[in-house]
Formats: sequence, C-alpha cells, structure tokens
Amino acid sequence: MVESIKELREICYKDSKSRRPLYMEWVTMKISIYVTKLLLYTPISADMITIGMILLAILGSAFMTFGTLKLMLIGILIIHFTVILDNVNGEVARYRKEGSMMGTFLEQYYHELSVPLIFFSLGFGIFLATGYKSAVIFGFLCGVFSRSTVLSAIKSAVVKNAIRDRKNNRSDEKLKKYSSIVGKSPNVEGGSTETGAKLYHTYDFIKEFWGAPFNIIHINILVLLETLNNYYWNALPKYSMLYWYLMIYGSVSVLIQIISFIVHYKGNTIYHYYVAMMGKGKK
Repeated sequence: MVESIKELREICYKDSKSRRPLYMEWVTMKISIYVTKLLLYTPISADMITIGMILLAILGSAFMTFGTLKLMLIGILIIHFTVILDNVNGEVARYRKEGSMMGTFLEQYYHELSVPLIFFSLGFGIFLATGYKSAVIFGFLCGVFSRSTVLSAIKSAVVKNAIRDRKNNRSDEKLKKYSSIVGKSPNVEGGSTETGAKLYHTYDFIKEFWGAPFNIIHINILVLLETLNNYYWNALPKYSMLYWYLMIYGSVSVLIQIISFIVHYKGNTIYHYYVAMMGKGKK
C-alpha cells in the first residue's frame, strides 16, 4: 500500500536539498506527486521514467515540425508533461532509493536534448507554415544558445584535462599551477573578477524565467494564443507571435553567450573549475 500524498511528500523531499527551477517549485511539484503515487503501484523505475521523458520530448517535437497550430499545441503539451515527469523521476528515485550516476546521466541527456530539439522543431514548423526561411535560422540560434554553451565547454574541457593529468601523474603539478592563478577560494560562479561574479548571479536569477523549463512555458502560452487568434480573434497575422518570439529569444540568447564567453575567459573560470574539482582534500 502506497502512503498518502502528504506522507509521500515528506518521504520524497525530506532529504532533498537541491535547488529546483521556480516553475517546478511553484507548479509541477504540486502535480507530480499524484503521478508518482500512481507509478509507485507499478514496477516502473526512475530511469524508465526518464527514458520516457526523452521519447516524449522527441515525439512532441516531431508534432511541432508539421507546422499546424493543432499539432503544435499537441506537441508542446506533450513536452510540457515531461516537465512534470522531471519531478516524478526524482520522487520515485528517492522513494525507492534508486538514485545513481546513470540516472543523473539520463536526466542530463534529457535536458541537453529537449530544449534544442523543441526550438529547432518550432522554427521548422513556422517555416513550413509561413515560408519564412529566417524562422529556421532563429530556431537554430535558439536551440544552440538557449543553454550555456560556454559553461558546457568549460566543464567538458576540465574533465578531459583532469582525466589526462591523472593518467600522466600531473594532477598535483597542474593543481599547484592553477591554484596560484585562482587563489585559495576557487569561484565557479563568475571566476576571478567581481564583475563576473555579479553578472553570473544576475543571470542565474534571470534564467529562472528565461531558460528551461520556463522557455517551454513561453512556447506553450504562445501556441495557445496563436490558436485562439487563428480561430476567434484574428487580431494578428498567423504565427506572428511565435515568429517574433523566436527572433527575440534567439538574438538575446546569442548576446548572452557572447557576454558569458568574455566574462568566463577574462575571469579564468576554467581554472577555478579545475581547482574546485581536483583540489578537494588537497593541502
């Protein structure tokens, strides 16, 4: 017998200290626990839920590529459901004590895949419906730059160098060298400059409403408004709200990543990440 909703919340979140996006805190966590309760009656694991999220994100994006408002609405609603499942997989994992590195990998893969795919599909769908080639370009820019390409490159470079340095027994030498650059307190949130740290924290706040999962909500609302406009209002040209959203979101995202590149390059953030990762336990 599965516990009550109140008891499930206590079980699933009593030891969870991770910070979640505001939309999850405000909305999806209030819904997800009911889905979790249903799934706990089944043998479905947390990893299976995450794989389902990936497949649903692909399916929803496929619907959006056809360019009709009805299919776009169906597609984005399917994708919106994966945001709820993004809470469910964690709740099931904590309830059943299934947390693992593989689970983290699958969830990260979902995040890395879903947002670019959504924007690519939306841009292509708008192109099919309107003939605007620029919709594909802006969809591409949104897909590539909606996530932090700079930080992803930094983390990948640090892991690659850390593995190579351990293999060649050079980690202590590199750690000493990079520690002299970053000082005693490595800062992975903006690097060595005060300006960089301030910009990092400013963007960290802004991305709550700019990045995932809020960008999925943006699209969901706009597709709904486009549908109402098409069938009832006829106040704006068809697809104009979605097109302008892609254009603005893509342009601003590129600008943000340019600023991010400058801030992290000048702030030596890559060395801060290396010292923070390799320096634990070192004297």
